[in-house]
Amino acid sequence: MPLLTSETPTGLFALAAACLGCGFATPASAQTAPPAGRAIEQAGDAFGVRVGVEQIGLYSETLVRGLNLQDSGNYRLGGAYFARAANLVDPILSGVTTRVGFNALGADFPAPTGVVEYGLRSPIDTPGDQIEIALREYGTEFYEIVAARATSDDTLGVLVGAQANLARSSAGFAGDSYRLGVVGEWRPLPGARLVAFYSRNKFDFEGYYSVTPTAAALPPPMAHPMRYVPLWGDHDGEDLGAGLIGALDVPGMSRPLKLTGSIIYSRLDLDLSEHVSLRVDENGLGSASIISNRPRDNEATAVAVGADWAVSPGHRLFGEVRWRTARSAFAPALTIQVDDFDLSKGLSETHEPDLGAMPSTLDLSSQLTAGVGYEVRLSRLRLKGGIQRAVHERTFRAPGAAEMSASQSPWLYDVSAAAAVSERLTLFATSTRGLEESGIAPNNAVNRNEVLPAVVADQQEIGLRVGLHTDMTLIASAFRIQKPAAAFDAAGFYRLSGEVEHKGLELSLSGRLGEQVRLLAGAAWLEARRAGELVDAGQISEEVPGVSRLQALAGFTWDVPWVEGLSIDGQASHFGPRRVRSTADFESPAYTTVNLGLRKSFEVADRRMALRLRVVNLFDSDAWVAQRSETLDRIARRAVHLSLSYRG
Repeated sequence: MPLLTSETPTGLFALAAACLGCGFATPASAQTAPPAGRAIEQAGDAFGVRVGVEQIGLYSETLVRGLNLQDSGNYRLGGAYFARAANLVDPILSGVTTRVGFNALGADFPAPTGVVEYGLRSPIDTPGDQIEIALREYGTEFYEIVAARATSDDTLGVLVGAQANLARSSAGFAGDSYRLGVVGEWRPLPGARLVAFYSRNKFDFEGYYSVTPTAAALPPPMAHPMRYVPLWGDHDGEDLGAGLIGALDVPGMSRPLKLTGSIIYSRLDLDLSEHVSLRVDENGLGSASIISNRPRDNEATAVAVGADWAVSPGHRLFGEVRWRTARSAFAPALTIQVDDFDLSKGLSETHEPDLGAMPSTLDLSSQLTAGVGYEVRLSRLRLKGGIQRAVHERTFRAPGAAEMSASQSPWLYDVSAAAAVSERLTLFATSTRGLEESGIAPNNAVNRNEVLPAVVADQQEIGLRVGLHTDMTLIASAFRIQKPAAAFDAAGFYRLSGEVEHKGLELSLSGRLGEQVRLLAGAAWLEARRAGELVDAGQISEEVPGVSRLQALAGFTWDVPWVEGLSIDGQASHFGPRRVRSTADFESPAYTTVNLGLRKSFEVADRRMALRLRVVNLFDSDAWVAQRSETLDRIARRAVHLSLSYRG
C-alpha cells in the first residue's frame, strides 16, 4: 500500500520530520507491555526495534535490506494483517519490530522483503499510568499522558493516551502534532480476546524540501538555520486508524483450534502540502521549484479471517483469507519556478498561489488472497510451507481520460526449514514468493503521486543461529531478493522498468555480559543491482542509487553497580557510501554517528520516576546522504533530549 506519509526522512530536511534458546521465533503480537523507554531493552536481534522516538537496528519500519518497506506494505498490527496508509500514534504501541531471517520464521505467510510488527499495548496485562515531559532537539517540546485501567477479574480494560509534540528544526521552522490513541480489550472467557483501537494524529508543519544535484558532484554544506520553504508553506493533515482484532481458542476441541479475525482501517488526509525541490550544482547554485499540492488523501481497509489447528502433536494446519482495498485521490499540483537559487542564502520569498479546485484522479485497487499452510515439528527439525492465490485488481480514473484497469492473479508460496543441529546451533533456510506494492512516484518525478503497479517478489535465504553461551546469541544469514523495480526514465517519469536484485550478508549479536551489561551489534553487506531496458540502453546505472553497501552498528546498556537506578547507554552506527544518481558516477560519503545517554530511576512518594538524558549524534557528524529517489538528505545534527517520566 503506498503511503502519503506525515513523516519525512530522518535528516534535517524537514520539519515534517520533527513532527531465544534454540527455540523458534514467534511473531511480535505478544508484545503487549508498555514501552521500556530504550529500544535496546526490547531488541531480540540487531535488525531493528523502535520504542517511541528511540530506534536501534540495521533496519527500520520503512527501509529493510535496502528496499522500501513503506512501498511494499508488509505490516502486521497486533499479529493481524494491516494495510498501512497512515501512521499510528505511539501511545497505543508497545514497540515496532523488524522481522527478517531467523526471527521471521514464526510468521505465517511471510513477505519476501520482511515484515514489520506493530505491537499493541494491552490495558489488561499492563494497567497503570504513564506521564512524560521532554525537551528535544532545537527546543522541541514533547508531552505525553497515558492511563490504562482493567477490571478486577481482568476481563475488560481500557487505555487512553495523548501526546503533544511542538517541534522545531535546525532549518529554523516549526510544526505541531497532536495525537490521541485508545485501546479497548475484552476477554469474555479463557482463550477469547477482542481488541478495538483508535489512533488519530493531527499535524501542522511548514512544508518540506529535497535537494537534487545537477552536476556530478555534491553541493556544499547547508547553512543553518536557513529557510528552504516559503513563509506561506504548509504540510497539514491528519492520520487516522481504527480497527477490531479478535482471537478465539475454540472450547471443547480434542485438538487445539484457534480462530482469528480482524478489520483495520487506515487513512491519511493531506489538506495542504508544499514541497520545494532544490536543484543545485557543486557550488550550491541552481533553481528551485515550489510544488503546491492540492488536497489529497490515501485510505486502505484490510480484513482477514484465519484458523490454526493442531492436527496432531507436532503437526499444525493453518489458513487465512485476506481482503484489502486501497484508494488514492489527488489533483494536479501547481508549480512555482524560482530560477535564481543559492543554497547559502535560502529561498527567496514568493506570493502564495491561488490553487482553486480541480477534479481529482482516482487510483483504486483491491486484493483478495486465500492461503493454506502446514507445519511439522519433529525432535530437531521444523518444516513449514504455505501456498496462496492472490487476485489483484486496479482501476485508474483520470479526468478527461478513458478509465484504465488491470488485474493479475499469481500463485504465491513460502517454504522454510530449520534444524537444531545441536543444543546451541540451529540452521535455517527459506524461499518466498509474494505480491507487494511498488509505492508512489516521488515529488521530483514528472508523474508525482502516481501509484505504481503491484509486483511479484522472490526471496531466498540461508542462515544459522548460535547460542554462544547462556545469554549471547549470534544470527548470520545470506539472502537474495528479486523483484520488478521502478526507475526514472529519460523524460523524468518514475515507472517500473526491469528488475532489481538485492544480495546480502547479515550478522547480529545480542545478549548480556553478566547482570549489568547488555550488548547489541550487527552488520550488513548489500549489493543492489538493476537489469532491464534502461540499463541495457545506458540510460541508467546498473548500481541502485541510495543504498549503502556496508552498514554496521554497536550498542550497549550498563547498569552502574555502585549507583542505584543509574544506567548508561550508547550506540554507534556506520553507513557506507551510496551512489547518488543513475546517470552520473559519484557517491555520497560514508558516515558514522554516536549516541550516548543515561537514565536515573528513583521514587518520589512511592511513585516510580525516571530522568533520561540523551545526546544524539554526539560528535556532530554532517554529510549528504543519497536517497533511493535520487535526492539528497542531511544527517540530523547534534541534539540533546531530556525527559522526566512517571509510571504507576
